[in-house]
Amino acid sequence: MEDLKTDRRLSAKRIILTSFLTDVVNVFVSLVVAILSGSVIMLTQFLQNFSDLISSGLLLIGIMRSMRNEDKTHPFGYGREIYFWTFLAALIMFGITSTFSFYLGFRRFLQPTGITNISLVFLVLFITLVTNSYSFLLSYKRLVNKRSFFNILKIFYKSSLVETKTTFTLDLMGVLTSIMGFLAILVYVSTGNMRLDGIGAMGIGIVMAIISVFLIFGIKDMLVGKAASYEVEDKIRKTALSVDKVDAITDLKTLHIGSEKLLVSLDVEIAKGLKIKDLEKIIGTIELEIRKVVPSAKYVLVELGT
Repeated sequence: MEDLKTDRRLSAKRIILTSFLTDVVNVFVSLVVAILSGSVIMLTQFLQNFSDLISSGLLLIGIMRSMRNEDKTHPFGYGREIYFWTFLAALIMFGITSTFSFYLGFRRFLQPTGITNISLVFLVLFITLVTNSYSFLLSYKRLVNKRSFFNILKIFYKSSLVETKTTFTLDLMGVLTSIMGFLAILVYVSTGNMRLDGIGAMGIGIVMAIISVFLIFGIKDMLVGKAASYEVEDKIRKTALSVDKVDAITDLKTLHIGSEKLLVSLDVEIAKGLKIKDLEKIIGTIELEIRKVVPSAKYVLVELGT
């Protein structure tokens, strides 16, 4: 199922703010050590952390703007605005950070130079690994929440928690790049091959590009207008049909209009011979029961069939 059991203690804002503060620390230490060591891997770490910082900032802006109340020009609120800011963050990761990281790594591969202050490099890579892992676990916990780890790809694809999916992706990227950088520097120390600094940076750039593309395609569906999953729509149908006097569901449409915000429109056939007061009561019951079963259904529109 989609997002019916998200951990309310882990709000999207808290997760993004944690990621943002983590990135502030990582940006500072990785830049200092990149200057002191001359390692292009540390420079790509700085770029990756800086990109995460910008992306987290954009997500915070998106969350605040998406929480505005509905008005005449936006009758269903501003929830979908989070998709725009998330898409912008993904484009920054792909178009700037990954490309520039690969370019710097390629230059170092062609013109290899030695690295100084190796111990500082290992220390900072360890720090970024720990901090990104902590942020990643928070995102993972809210996204997966008591469901099986082995369904992570299915959960990620179907979830409408775009801001959580983005921080999950950003922090996963941070963890992977820290591990790759650590291994590349370790082999560099063992073999003395100075080209490994550049190879490691290119590998980090490629990983960032792949993950960014994966995220971009996931957000694209939300921007275009994605319906709820089959499981959620099936729950809505069964819930509506369970209401007394409801004979059939002739049409059902759903649309994600924000993180944990679902628009539901359904046409129902109700038993004949009922008074207007009875019809209004049945419609109200349908709306109430659907919201109980699918808490993300913020707007439920019920129309009676002819």
